[in-house]
Amino acid sequence: MEQIRKDFEKLKSVTEDVYGENEVDESGYYYHMPSSRFYPSLFAWDSGFHAVAMIYLDIEKAARELETLFAQIVPDGHIPHEILTKCEATRRRPFKNFTRWLAQWEYDSEGRSHLVDPPIYVYAAELVFRKTGDVDWVVRIWDGIRHSLDYFLDERDLFGDGLVSILHPWEAGTDLSPQLMPALGVNSYRSSHRLNAVLAGPVLYRFCTRHGWDVSELKRENRFIFEDLTMNVILIRSLRSAAFLGDAIDEKNVAARYRARAHIMADVLDAICWDEDAGCYFPRWDCENPKFSRIKTAQSLLPLFAGYMKGERYSRLVEEHLKEPSEFWGEYLVPFNPFDELSGCKPWVENSLWAGHCIWININWLIVVGLLENGFLDVAREIARKTVEMVLREGFWEFYDSRNGKGRRVSRFTWPALTLDMIQRCWFDFAQG
Repeated sequence: MEQIRKDFEKLKSVTEDVYGENEVDESGYYYHMPSSRFYPSLFAWDSGFHAVAMIYLDIEKAARELETLFAQIVPDGHIPHEILTKCEATRRRPFKNFTRWLAQWEYDSEGRSHLVDPPIYVYAAELVFRKTGDVDWVVRIWDGIRHSLDYFLDERDLFGDGLVSILHPWEAGTDLSPQLMPALGVNSYRSSHRLNAVLAGPVLYRFCTRHGWDVSELKRENRFIFEDLTMNVILIRSLRSAAFLGDAIDEKNVAARYRARAHIMADVLDAICWDEDAGCYFPRWDCENPKFSRIKTAQSLLPLFAGYMKGERYSRLVEEHLKEPSEFWGEYLVPFNPFDELSGCKPWVENSLWAGHCIWININWLIVVGLLENGFLDVAREIARKTVEMVLREGFWEFYDSRNGKGRRVSRFTWPALTLDMIQRCWFDFAQG
Protein backbone atom coordinates (compact mmCIF):
# COMPACT_ATOMS: atom_id res chain seq x y z
CA MET A 1 0.00 0.00 0.00
CA GLU A 2 2.90 2.36 0.68
CA GLN A 3 4.11 2.03 -2.91
CA ILE A 4 0.60 2.74 -4.15
CA ARG A 5 0.52 5.93 -2.10
CA LYS A 6 3.87 7.00 -3.55
CA ASP A 7 2.63 6.32 -7.08
CA PHE A 8 -0.51 8.33 -6.37
CA GLU A 9 1.54 11.31 -5.18
CA LYS A 10 3.85 11.10 -8.22
CA LEU A 11 0.88 11.04 -10.58
CA LYS A 12 -0.75 13.89 -8.70
CA SER A 13 2.40 15.98 -9.08
CA VAL A 14 2.60 15.32 -12.84
CA THR A 15 -1.13 16.02 -13.20
CA GLU A 16 -0.76 19.37 -11.46
CA ASP A 17 2.04 20.27 -13.86
CA VAL A 18 0.26 19.13 -17.05
CA TYR A 19 -3.10 20.53 -16.03
CA GLY A 20 -1.51 23.84 -15.08
CA GLU A 21 -0.06 24.06 -18.58
CA ASN A 22 -3.49 23.37 -20.10
CA GLU A 23 -5.63 25.50 -17.80
CA VAL A 24 -7.82 28.30 -19.17
CA ASP A 25 -9.36 30.85 -16.80
CA GLU A 26 -10.44 33.95 -18.69
CA SER A 27 -13.36 35.69 -20.43
CA GLY A 28 -15.88 33.83 -18.28
CA TYR A 29 -14.49 30.40 -19.16
CA TYR A 30 -12.78 27.89 -16.90
CA TYR A 31 -11.61 24.60 -18.40
CA HIS A 32 -8.59 22.56 -19.45
CA MET A 33 -7.45 22.00 -23.00
CA PRO A 34 -6.59 18.35 -23.71
CA SER A 35 -3.29 19.69 -25.08
CA SER A 36 -2.43 23.36 -25.42
CA ARG A 37 0.03 22.37 -28.15
CA PHE A 38 -2.33 20.40 -30.34
CA TYR A 39 -5.92 20.69 -29.06
CA PRO A 40 -6.25 24.28 -27.75
CA SER A 41 -10.05 24.22 -27.38
CA LEU A 42 -12.83 23.32 -25.02
CA PHE A 43 -13.84 19.72 -25.73
CA ALA A 44 -16.96 18.19 -24.19
CA TRP A 45 -16.08 14.68 -23.10
CA ASP A 46 -12.53 15.78 -22.33
CA SER A 47 -13.93 18.19 -19.76
CA GLY A 48 -15.75 15.26 -18.18
CA PHE A 49 -12.47 13.38 -17.84
CA HIS A 50 -10.73 16.51 -16.56
CA ALA A 51 -13.34 16.99 -13.85
CA VAL A 52 -12.84 13.41 -12.64
CA ALA A 53 -9.08 13.95 -12.32
CA MET A 54 -9.47 17.41 -10.81
CA ILE A 55 -11.44 15.93 -7.90
CA TYR A 56 -8.03 14.93 -6.52
CA LEU A 57 -6.40 18.31 -7.15
CA ASP A 58 -9.04 20.97 -6.58
CA ILE A 59 -12.69 19.98 -6.27
CA GLU A 60 -13.88 23.56 -6.77
CA LYS A 61 -12.07 23.75 -10.09
CA ALA A 62 -13.58 20.40 -11.10
CA ALA A 63 -17.02 21.88 -10.46
CA ARG A 64 -16.15 25.07 -12.34
CA GLU A 65 -15.03 23.14 -15.42
CA LEU A 66 -18.33 21.31 -15.61
CA GLU A 67 -20.30 24.48 -14.99
CA THR A 68 -18.48 26.08 -17.92
CA LEU A 69 -19.29 23.11 -20.12
CA PHE A 70 -22.99 22.90 -19.24
CA ALA A 71 -23.33 26.60 -20.12
CA GLN A 72 -22.40 25.83 -23.75
CA ILE A 73 -25.78 24.36 -24.74
CA VAL A 74 -26.75 25.37 -28.29
CA PRO A 75 -30.37 26.10 -29.37
CA ASP A 76 -31.24 22.51 -30.33
CA GLY A 77 -30.12 21.34 -26.87
CA HIS A 78 -26.82 19.59 -27.56
CA ILE A 79 -23.42 20.33 -26.08
CA PRO A 80 -20.89 20.71 -28.92
CA HIS A 81 -17.99 18.32 -29.20
CA GLU A 82 -15.57 21.28 -29.54
CA ILE A 83 -15.87 25.01 -28.90
CA LEU A 84 -13.37 27.58 -30.12
CA THR A 85 -13.63 29.86 -27.12
CA LYS A 86 -12.84 33.55 -27.42
CA CYS A 87 -9.80 33.18 -25.18
CA GLU A 88 -6.14 33.99 -25.61
CA ALA A 89 -5.34 30.35 -25.01
CA THR A 90 -7.24 29.46 -28.16
CA ARG A 91 -5.99 32.37 -30.27
CA ARG A 92 -2.29 32.07 -29.55
CA ARG A 93 -1.69 28.96 -31.68
CA PRO A 94 -1.19 30.47 -35.17
CA PHE A 95 -0.64 27.22 -37.05
CA LYS A 96 -3.58 25.51 -35.38
CA ASN A 97 -5.77 28.52 -36.05
CA PHE A 98 -4.70 28.50 -39.71
CA THR A 99 -5.74 24.87 -40.05
CA ARG A 100 -9.04 25.75 -38.41
CA TRP A 101 -9.52 28.52 -40.94
CA LEU A 102 -9.02 25.95 -43.70
CA ALA A 103 -11.64 23.74 -42.06
CA GLN A 104 -13.99 26.47 -40.90
CA TRP A 105 -16.92 24.48 -42.24
CA GLU A 106 -16.48 22.26 -39.16
CA TYR A 107 -17.87 25.01 -36.91
CA ASP A 108 -20.90 27.28 -36.76
CA SER A 109 -20.65 31.07 -36.70
CA GLU A 110 -19.89 30.97 -32.97
CA GLY A 111 -17.00 28.51 -33.35
CA ARG A 112 -19.00 25.54 -32.11
CA SER A 113 -18.65 22.09 -33.62
CA HIS A 114 -21.78 20.48 -35.06
CA LEU A 115 -20.79 17.18 -33.45
CA VAL A 116 -21.71 15.78 -30.05
CA ASP A 117 -19.63 13.69 -27.65
CA PRO A 118 -20.53 10.75 -25.40
CA PRO A 119 -21.94 12.54 -22.32
CA ILE A 120 -19.43 11.31 -19.76
CA TYR A 121 -19.59 14.80 -18.28
CA VAL A 122 -22.93 13.92 -16.61
CA TYR A 123 -21.33 10.98 -14.83
CA ALA A 124 -18.47 13.30 -13.85
CA ALA A 125 -21.04 15.69 -12.36
CA GLU A 126 -22.32 12.87 -10.17
CA LEU A 127 -18.79 12.17 -8.90
CA VAL A 128 -18.18 15.84 -8.13
CA PHE A 129 -21.48 16.16 -6.28
CA ARG A 130 -20.79 13.04 -4.22
CA LYS A 131 -17.64 14.80 -2.98
CA THR A 132 -19.06 18.27 -2.41
CA GLY A 133 -22.72 17.72 -1.58
CA ASP A 134 -23.31 21.15 -3.14
CA VAL A 135 -27.01 21.12 -4.05
CA ASP A 136 -26.91 24.72 -5.29
CA TRP A 137 -24.24 23.72 -7.84
CA VAL A 138 -26.45 20.90 -9.13
CA VAL A 139 -29.33 23.35 -9.49
CA ARG A 140 -27.10 25.66 -11.55
CA ILE A 141 -26.08 22.93 -13.98
CA TRP A 142 -29.40 21.08 -14.04
CA ASP A 143 -30.80 22.77 -17.15
CA GLY A 144 -27.60 21.92 -19.03
CA ILE A 145 -27.82 18.30 -17.92
CA ARG A 146 -31.47 18.03 -18.94
CA HIS A 147 -31.10 19.72 -22.32
CA SER A 148 -28.04 17.69 -23.27
CA LEU A 149 -29.60 14.35 -22.33
CA ASP A 150 -33.02 15.16 -23.78
CA TYR A 151 -31.35 16.03 -27.08
CA PHE A 152 -30.00 12.47 -27.31
CA LEU A 153 -33.26 10.86 -26.20
CA ASP A 154 -35.56 13.00 -28.35
CA GLU A 155 -33.46 13.54 -31.48
CA ARG A 156 -31.10 10.62 -31.89
CA ASP A 157 -33.21 7.46 -31.57
CA LEU A 158 -32.99 7.01 -35.33
CA PHE A 159 -33.60 3.25 -35.43
CA GLY A 160 -36.68 3.70 -33.24
CA ASP A 161 -35.50 1.00 -30.85
CA GLY A 162 -34.53 3.06 -27.80
CA LEU A 163 -30.79 3.31 -28.51
CA VAL A 164 -29.24 6.48 -29.91
CA SER A 165 -27.27 6.91 -33.11
CA ILE A 166 -24.26 8.95 -34.07
CA LEU A 167 -24.12 10.79 -37.40
CA HIS A 168 -20.35 10.83 -37.74
CA PRO A 169 -17.56 8.56 -36.41
CA TRP A 170 -15.99 11.46 -34.51
CA GLU A 171 -19.10 11.54 -32.31
CA ALA A 172 -18.05 8.19 -30.86
CA GLY A 173 -14.82 9.72 -29.61
CA THR A 174 -13.02 6.74 -31.17
CA ASP A 175 -12.40 8.32 -34.57
CA LEU A 176 -10.89 5.50 -36.63
CA SER A 177 -12.16 2.56 -34.60
CA PRO A 178 -12.30 -0.52 -36.84
CA GLN A 179 -15.92 -1.01 -35.77
CA LEU A 180 -16.81 2.18 -37.63
CA MET A 181 -15.05 1.34 -40.88
CA PRO A 182 -17.71 -0.81 -42.60
CA ALA A 183 -20.33 1.94 -42.22
CA LEU A 184 -17.89 4.38 -43.82
CA GLY A 185 -17.52 2.19 -46.86
CA VAL A 186 -14.05 1.08 -45.84
CA ASN A 187 -14.57 -2.65 -46.04
CA SER A 188 -11.59 -3.65 -43.96
CA TYR A 189 -8.87 -1.60 -42.36
CA ARG A 190 -6.55 -4.49 -43.12
CA SER A 191 -6.90 -4.19 -46.88
CA SER A 192 -7.97 -0.60 -47.61
CA HIS A 193 -5.59 2.20 -48.42
CA ARG A 194 -4.88 4.53 -45.54
CA LEU A 195 -6.17 7.52 -47.50
CA ASN A 196 -9.62 5.97 -47.75
CA ALA A 197 -9.93 5.65 -43.98
CA VAL A 198 -8.38 9.03 -43.17
CA LEU A 199 -10.47 10.97 -45.69
CA ALA A 200 -13.74 9.22 -44.87
CA GLY A 201 -14.30 11.42 -41.81
CA PRO A 202 -13.82 14.84 -43.47
CA VAL A 203 -15.80 13.78 -46.54
CA LEU A 204 -18.73 12.69 -44.37
CA TYR A 205 -18.46 15.89 -42.33
CA ARG A 206 -18.82 17.98 -45.48
CA PHE A 207 -21.81 15.87 -46.49
CA CYS A 208 -23.51 16.48 -43.12
CA THR A 209 -22.73 20.20 -43.33
CA ARG A 210 -24.31 20.44 -46.79
CA HIS A 211 -27.45 18.98 -45.23
CA GLY A 212 -27.34 21.50 -42.39
CA TRP A 213 -26.85 18.77 -39.78
CA ASP A 214 -30.60 18.25 -39.95
CA VAL A 215 -31.14 14.95 -38.13
CA SER A 216 -34.31 14.03 -40.02
CA GLU A 217 -32.71 14.69 -43.38
CA LEU A 218 -29.56 12.78 -42.51
CA LYS A 219 -31.70 9.86 -41.39
CA ARG A 220 -33.44 9.90 -44.78
CA GLU A 221 -30.08 9.98 -46.53
CA ASN A 222 -28.94 7.09 -44.29
CA ARG A 223 -25.32 7.57 -45.23
CA PHE A 224 -23.96 7.03 -41.71
CA ILE A 225 -26.45 6.15 -38.96
CA PHE A 226 -24.58 4.15 -36.36
CA GLU A 227 -25.65 2.72 -32.97
CA ASP A 228 -22.25 3.06 -31.36
CA LEU A 229 -21.41 1.11 -28.20
CA THR A 230 -19.32 3.82 -26.55
CA MET A 231 -22.03 6.43 -27.02
CA ASN A 232 -24.87 4.23 -25.78
CA VAL A 233 -22.98 2.77 -22.83
CA ILE A 234 -21.93 6.19 -21.58
CA LEU A 235 -25.43 7.58 -22.15
CA ILE A 236 -26.96 4.75 -20.09
CA ARG A 237 -24.56 5.47 -17.25
CA SER A 238 -25.13 9.23 -17.52
CA LEU A 239 -28.90 8.76 -17.33
CA ARG A 240 -28.32 6.90 -14.08
CA SER A 241 -26.18 9.80 -12.87
CA ALA A 242 -28.82 12.34 -13.87
CA ALA A 243 -31.43 10.35 -11.96
CA PHE A 244 -29.23 10.47 -8.86
CA LEU A 245 -28.69 14.22 -9.23
CA GLY A 246 -32.36 14.82 -9.93
CA ASP A 247 -33.34 13.06 -6.72
CA ALA A 248 -30.86 15.25 -4.83
CA ILE A 249 -32.60 18.46 -5.94
CA ASP A 250 -36.13 17.07 -5.65
CA GLU A 251 -36.68 16.69 -9.40
CA LYS A 252 -38.25 13.30 -8.71
CA ASN A 253 -40.32 12.97 -11.88
CA VAL A 254 -37.42 13.77 -14.18
CA ALA A 255 -35.15 11.47 -12.18
CA ALA A 256 -37.63 8.61 -12.50
CA ARG A 257 -37.89 9.16 -16.25
CA TYR A 258 -34.13 9.06 -16.71
CA ARG A 259 -33.77 5.98 -14.52
CA ALA A 260 -36.48 4.16 -16.46
CA ARG A 261 -34.92 5.14 -19.79
CA ALA A 262 -31.53 3.83 -18.64
CA HIS A 263 -33.12 0.46 -17.83
CA ILE A 264 -34.87 0.37 -21.21
CA MET A 265 -31.68 1.22 -23.08
CA ALA A 266 -29.73 -1.45 -21.21
CA ASP A 267 -32.37 -4.05 -22.04
CA VAL A 268 -32.33 -3.04 -25.71
CA LEU A 269 -28.52 -3.09 -25.84
CA ASP A 270 -28.59 -6.58 -24.36
CA ALA A 271 -31.27 -7.73 -26.79
CA ILE A 272 -29.80 -6.22 -29.96
CA CYS A 273 -26.04 -5.88 -29.58
CA TRP A 274 -25.15 -9.01 -27.61
CA ASP A 275 -23.78 -11.81 -29.77
CA GLU A 276 -24.30 -15.10 -27.93
CA ASP A 277 -21.83 -17.05 -30.06
CA ALA A 278 -19.10 -14.42 -29.80
CA GLY A 279 -19.80 -13.70 -26.13
CA CYS A 280 -19.51 -9.92 -26.51
CA TYR A 281 -21.29 -6.85 -27.89
CA PHE A 282 -21.22 -5.42 -31.41
CA PRO A 283 -22.67 -2.17 -32.79
CA ARG A 284 -24.96 -1.91 -35.77
CA TRP A 285 -25.54 0.59 -38.55
CA ASP A 286 -27.91 1.42 -41.45
CA CYS A 287 -31.35 2.31 -40.09
CA GLU A 288 -33.11 0.98 -43.21
CA ASN A 289 -31.39 -2.39 -43.44
CA PRO A 290 -29.54 -2.90 -40.13
CA LYS A 291 -26.13 -4.53 -40.27
CA PHE A 292 -23.75 -5.46 -37.47
CA SER A 293 -20.11 -4.49 -37.36
CA ARG A 294 -18.72 -7.73 -35.95
CA ILE A 295 -15.22 -6.51 -35.25
CA LYS A 296 -14.00 -6.80 -31.67
CA THR A 297 -12.48 -3.77 -29.98
CA ALA A 298 -12.38 -2.72 -26.33
CA GLN A 299 -15.73 -1.08 -27.06
CA SER A 300 -17.18 -4.60 -27.13
CA LEU A 301 -16.38 -4.80 -23.39
CA LEU A 302 -17.72 -1.38 -22.37
CA PRO A 303 -21.19 -2.56 -21.26
CA LEU A 304 -19.31 -3.45 -18.07
CA PHE A 305 -19.46 0.28 -17.35
CA ALA A 306 -23.14 0.77 -18.18
CA GLY A 307 -24.60 -1.35 -15.41
CA TYR A 308 -28.11 -2.89 -15.62
CA MET A 309 -26.91 -5.57 -18.04
CA LYS A 310 -27.36 -9.32 -17.54
CA GLY A 311 -24.79 -10.43 -14.96
CA GLU A 312 -23.62 -13.65 -16.59
CA ARG A 313 -22.62 -11.67 -19.66
CA TYR A 314 -20.15 -9.65 -17.61
CA SER A 315 -18.36 -12.89 -16.71
CA ARG A 316 -18.15 -13.89 -20.36
CA LEU A 317 -16.71 -10.49 -21.31
CA VAL A 318 -14.01 -10.86 -18.67
CA GLU A 319 -13.18 -14.56 -18.89
CA GLU A 320 -13.55 -15.15 -22.63
CA HIS A 321 -12.17 -11.85 -23.91
CA LEU A 322 -10.54 -9.43 -21.48
CA LYS A 323 -8.38 -12.12 -19.81
CA GLU A 324 -7.72 -13.98 -23.07
CA PRO A 325 -4.00 -13.63 -24.07
CA SER A 326 -4.81 -13.89 -27.78
CA GLU A 327 -7.15 -10.91 -27.46
CA PHE A 328 -6.75 -8.26 -24.74
CA TRP A 329 -4.57 -9.70 -21.96
CA GLY A 330 -0.98 -8.83 -22.76
CA GLU A 331 2.07 -7.36 -21.09
CA TYR A 332 0.54 -3.89 -21.54
CA LEU A 333 -3.14 -3.37 -20.75
CA VAL A 334 -5.67 -2.85 -22.25
CA PRO A 335 -5.16 -2.81 -26.02
CA PHE A 336 -8.06 -1.07 -27.72
CA ASN A 337 -7.78 -3.52 -30.61
CA PRO A 338 -7.24 -7.16 -29.63
CA PHE A 339 -4.18 -8.95 -30.90
CA ASP A 340 -6.15 -11.46 -32.99
CA GLU A 341 -8.00 -8.68 -34.83
CA LEU A 342 -4.72 -6.92 -35.67
CA SER A 343 -3.04 -10.06 -36.95
CA GLY A 344 -2.08 -9.50 -40.57
CA CYS A 345 -3.10 -5.85 -40.68
CA LYS A 346 -1.50 -3.46 -43.16
CA PRO A 347 1.61 -1.57 -41.93
CA TRP A 348 -0.14 1.82 -41.99
CA VAL A 349 -2.59 0.60 -39.36
CA GLU A 350 -0.01 -0.20 -36.71
CA ASN A 351 0.37 3.29 -35.26
CA SER A 352 -2.90 4.77 -36.45
CA LEU A 353 -5.26 6.65 -34.18
CA TRP A 354 -7.67 4.11 -32.62
CA ALA A 355 -7.13 1.62 -35.48
CA GLY A 356 -3.81 0.07 -34.54
CA HIS A 357 -1.74 -1.01 -31.55
CA CYS A 358 -3.03 1.49 -29.02
CA ILE A 359 -3.96 1.80 -25.37
CA TRP A 360 -6.27 4.65 -24.38
CA ILE A 361 -6.36 5.64 -20.73
CA ASN A 362 -9.98 6.80 -20.82
CA ILE A 363 -11.08 3.39 -22.12
CA ASN A 364 -8.99 1.65 -19.44
CA TRP A 365 -10.66 3.83 -16.82
CA LEU A 366 -14.17 2.95 -18.05
CA ILE A 367 -13.28 -0.74 -17.98
CA VAL A 368 -11.74 -0.53 -14.50
CA VAL A 369 -14.82 1.23 -13.10
CA GLY A 370 -17.06 -1.43 -14.64
CA LEU A 371 -14.93 -4.29 -13.34
CA LEU A 372 -14.94 -2.94 -9.80
CA GLU A 373 -18.68 -2.43 -9.76
CA ASN A 374 -19.29 -5.96 -10.98
CA GLY A 375 -17.03 -7.79 -8.55
CA PHE A 376 -13.81 -8.20 -10.56
CA LEU A 377 -11.47 -6.49 -8.09
CA ASP A 378 -8.32 -8.48 -8.90
CA VAL A 379 -8.67 -7.92 -12.65
CA ALA A 380 -9.35 -4.22 -12.13
CA ARG A 381 -6.31 -3.86 -9.90
CA GLU A 382 -4.03 -5.56 -12.41
CA ILE A 383 -5.19 -3.25 -15.21
CA ALA A 384 -4.82 -0.22 -12.94
CA ARG A 385 -1.37 -1.31 -11.77
CA LYS A 386 -0.04 -1.83 -15.28
CA THR A 387 -1.61 1.40 -16.49
CA VAL A 388 -0.04 3.39 -13.64
CA GLU A 389 3.38 1.83 -14.26
CA MET A 390 3.19 2.66 -17.95
CA VAL A 391 2.12 6.26 -17.37
CA LEU A 392 4.76 6.88 -14.69
CA ARG A 393 7.47 5.49 -16.96
CA GLU A 394 6.41 7.23 -20.18
CA GLY A 395 4.70 10.38 -18.96
CA PHE A 396 1.37 11.76 -20.14
CA TRP A 397 0.63 10.94 -23.80
CA GLU A 398 -2.46 10.85 -25.99
CA PHE A 399 -2.23 7.07 -26.24
CA TYR A 400 0.30 4.28 -25.74
CA ASP A 401 1.60 1.48 -27.95
CA SER A 402 0.09 -1.82 -26.82
CA ARG A 403 3.19 -3.73 -28.00
CA ASN A 404 5.77 -1.91 -25.88
CA GLY A 405 3.92 0.65 -23.75
CA LYS A 406 5.59 3.63 -25.45
CA GLY A 407 3.80 6.98 -25.42
CA ARG A 408 2.47 8.01 -28.82
CA ARG A 409 1.40 11.11 -30.75
CA VAL A 410 0.73 14.13 -28.47
CA SER A 411 2.69 14.56 -25.24
CA ARG A 412 1.51 16.45 -22.16
CA PHE A 413 -1.99 15.13 -22.87
CA THR A 414 -4.51 15.23 -20.03
CA TRP A 415 -6.35 11.87 -20.06
CA PRO A 416 -3.65 9.86 -18.21
CA ALA A 417 -4.64 11.79 -15.06
CA LEU A 418 -7.57 9.37 -14.83
CA THR A 419 -5.07 6.98 -13.24
CA LEU A 420 -5.59 8.98 -10.04
CA ASP A 421 -9.19 7.81 -9.94
CA MET A 422 -8.16 4.24 -10.79
CA ILE A 423 -5.84 4.14 -7.77
CA GLN A 424 -8.42 5.71 -5.48
CA ARG A 425 -11.08 3.19 -6.47
CA CYS A 426 -8.90 0.08 -6.60
CA TRP A 427 -7.00 0.55 -3.36
CA PHE A 428 -7.98 3.48 -1.15
CA ASP A 429 -11.76 3.12 -1.42
CA PHE A 430 -11.58 -0.62 -0.78
CA ALA A 431 -9.18 -0.11 2.14
CA GLN A 432 -11.60 2.37 3.70
CA GLY A 433 -14.51 0.06 3.04
